[in-house]
Amino acid sequence: MDSPMDGSGGTSSAPGSTPHSGVGVTAAGGTNTTTTKSPSVAMPLGSISAASSSVGGSSTTSTTVSASGAGAGRRSTPGGTTTTTPGAATANTGATVVSRRSHPKSRTGCRTCKNRKIKCDEHKPSCRNCIKHAVPCDFLQSQRHSSSSVPRSPGSLSTPGGPVNGDDIGAGARAGGGGLSLGNGGGIDDLSLNLIDLELMHNFTTFAFNTLSTDPVVRQMWKVPVVRLALECDYVMRALLSVSALHLAHNRPERRDFFVSRALTYHQMASRTAMGLMGALAGENCEKLYLFSVLTIFFALACPRKSSDSLIMGESSFPDWLFLLRGTRSLLKELDPHTYAGPLTPMFNHGRERYMHTRDESKIQSDLLADLQRLVNKTCADAALLPIYNRAIDELRRTLSVFLWDGGRGMDITDAFVWKYLMAEDFLPLLKSPGHTQEAVAIFSHFCILLKRLENEWWLQGWATHLISRAWAVLDQDHRLWIQWPIEELGWVPP
Repeated sequence: MDSPMDGSGGTSSAPGSTPHSGVGVTAAGGTNTTTTKSPSVAMPLGSISAASSSVGGSSTTSTTVSASGAGAGRRSTPGGTTTTTPGAATANTGATVVSRRSHPKSRTGCRTCKNRKIKCDEHKPSCRNCIKHAVPCDFLQSQRHSSSSVPRSPGSLSTPGGPVNGDDIGAGARAGGGGLSLGNGGGIDDLSLNLIDLELMHNFTTFAFNTLSTDPVVRQMWKVPVVRLALECDYVMRALLSVSALHLAHNRPERRDFFVSRALTYHQMASRTAMGLMGALAGENCEKLYLFSVLTIFFALACPRKSSDSLIMGESSFPDWLFLLRGTRSLLKELDPHTYAGPLTPMFNHGRERYMHTRDESKIQSDLLADLQRLVNKTCADAALLPIYNRAIDELRRTLSVFLWDGGRGMDITDAFVWKYLMAEDFLPLLKSPGHTQEAVAIFSHFCILLKRLENEWWLQGWATHLISRAWAVLDQDHRLWIQWPIEELGWVPP
């Protein structure tokens, strides 16, 4: 890099001094920078203090010279160029000339921090300020554009510095959403171990997988085939790691904020990739997108929430998992579970078994929800909605009967999702307009009984109370009387 002092790449001397023997300082990268001294300065009698620091492969050397005679203080600029500060060449005062350290200003911070007028730490893939305030960081977008502009060869892993051959690290990772990104910098030298990701993966395969199902076969699916599938697809891997991070946040309160911010960042990155692929559903891609949608439901359930968050009122600022099953249902139709044969087969088989379990008429309690159904049929003024309400009550009666059968020892997490899956197309959308669907909110309140009985699962804790309180806030005085049984079952006290 040319010196800003003389424009020729050399070194400028102080006015009134003549070049003499030079002292060589070598910067990182092999660039020699020659400093000069005044003939009036006796170097053996003086002292030289030099401090070098290397950032990103470049070296900056700062040198201060003090002697019995006044000399010149020399200061290097970033890039290895040494400048000389003029001193009193003829005076012999014994004063020490100390160079003033420059104040480097970053011009490569994210746009979000610039707009907010705060200093950006330039951490990749998302700066910590953006993670802390849960706002989008344009580093994510710029990284995505830069990686997509570099052509990838088959069997290569994508890194911010360019493609790396998969043979160099043992295996290739390719998928519909792109290869796994290694490291936070660029180049082979930066492929260091990411201990945070390793911790998240260890936690998932050791503990978290065991909490996503009550069926041992499905648990094994989460532990092995799903992880293997995630290793081939970046957005599935990030969704998986985000769930693991929330699990650690739940179990390690002293590091809660760190793991929650990591989970939010990973899921944001995964969502950007997955959403871009939704318009081209096909075969292998559909399988990975379905798995991503299931992980997203776990993520949304496990995410920290505030008392002001509302799911049943359809606020777009919060991931309303009640309605995520609608998109999952469309993906499931593309996969066709009846003919599907792949790593997710145990999940589909178990869902089918639990559905058939609710068809067992010997376990159905016909009087369950009878009062609610009578009130709905008596007061509903919209004839088009009445069949939807009755079907929702009938299916909920089946699920509740299975839950309450044999003291609840036979209940399964899947049963709650089966009801929501069956209601995803027609009933659940009615909850987004509570002012006109008081009956729908009252029916849904009874679903909270299922959630309460499943609260031993960490990702469901607190949801029953949260949703019943939202339902209470939405219902008018007359319809609040309809949900007395759920309130008693939950042990919730209205405000």
